[in-house]
Amino acid sequence: MNRQFLRAYKLWDYFLARLCYKQRLARFLGVNLLEIKKYYRELRESGFIETMAENSNIYRIPLMDLSSVSFFRAPMLYVICRIIRPEKVVETGVERGMSTAFILYALERNSRGRLYSIDWPNQTGEKLDEGKVTGWAIPDGLKQRWLLALGASAEKLPPLLADLGKIDLFFHDSDHSYENMMFEFGAAIAHISAGGIIAADDIIDSGAFRDFCRQQQLKNTHLFKVGLARVKKNGA
Repeated sequence: MNRQFLRAYKLWDYFLARLCYKQRLARFLGVNLLEIKKYYRELRESGFIETMAENSNIYRIPLMDLSSVSFFRAPMLYVICRIIRPEKVVETGVERGMSTAFILYALERNSRGRLYSIDWPNQTGEKLDEGKVTGWAIPDGLKQRWLLALGASAEKLPPLLADLGKIDLFFHDSDHSYENMMFEFGAAIAHISAGGIIAADDIIDSGAFRDFCRQQQLKNTHLFKVGLARVKKNGA
């Protein structure tokens, strides 16, 4: 696949996701489209997206918004959490905490659940501003449902999952190498509850998400850079 074709494919994939992300999310979750729209409207009317974008100095291009606050990235995690109402969420990769904040905001609106995050700061490609710490963009009022562990997921993820037992949502956003993504997905799936979700950002960086879903025969979809896979419900 030459670069020009790949660039055209990615552009088409982005606009396809932009045009029908709500419909695809509704099909994936098995809910009515009206429910998806309700929670996106709730989030939009709350002003939380604009607040997070402003606080984090995110520049948004209206027709080609690839930022973390585009509707099928961090805000989609909010909608998913509002619908499945998870008790335990595990996340790898925090950086400034955009996805973390949207998950925590949903848990707060749900009045239930906790988020357990793992981050290994100051690694190659890290985007934290000088003097900032992991999760600096997360509003203080949302941190009561958050537990952060600093270190590599290879060391921190297995014991965390063992302590938690079953989890309802796993979100990968750490090292996007094929090996690390496969490791994290493999560790997480053994602890995902029936009907639970594995989500991953930047899945176009490697074929790990596609390969894992095929190996595990998981129902899955992708919205440009974000992949979603669901463990079968009991009896399904």
